[in-house]
Amino acid sequence: MACFGNGTNVTNTTTTTINNNGTIAQLLKKIDQLQKEAIIANATNQCDNCMISSMFNTKPIAIYLCGNGARFEANLGTTEETTNLFRIEEIRNNETVILRLLVEDDGTGEITCTAFTIVMKISCIGAVQCFDPINCDTLCSTFM
Repeated sequence: MACFGNGTNVTNTTTTTINNNGTIAQLLKKIDQLQKEAIIANATNQCDNCMISSMFNTKPIAIYLCGNGARFEANLGTTEETTNLFRIEEIRNNETVILRLLVEDDGTGEITCTAFTIVMKISCIGAVQCFDPINCDTLCSTFM
């Protein structure tokens, strides 16, 4: 399964994708492309695409590692607080992905973006879980 569909609206689903011959890299590229298209559509008041409406520009994901299948976590800055939710920022040479760290408010369940990023080898990713889209207000307009 994948976190995107062919013309079907899958914005309200949570899906997991298993890595098989580059499908993780393809999935990450597709999500990255759709997020960037949503940013452009919002800036130009275009119509929505099938995965992320123009009012949302981020498809939060969780990453599960190859080998042990553990859910990947990253530190929020220099604190001991961690997160296991991410936004794809950029894919580099099908080898690495830059991920923005997201946090979930324990009280409201609202997911927000942070200023922290991490670089990860795509070959370390065994599975990706996608969540409902959100709007990430901390983004720069350099994507356009």
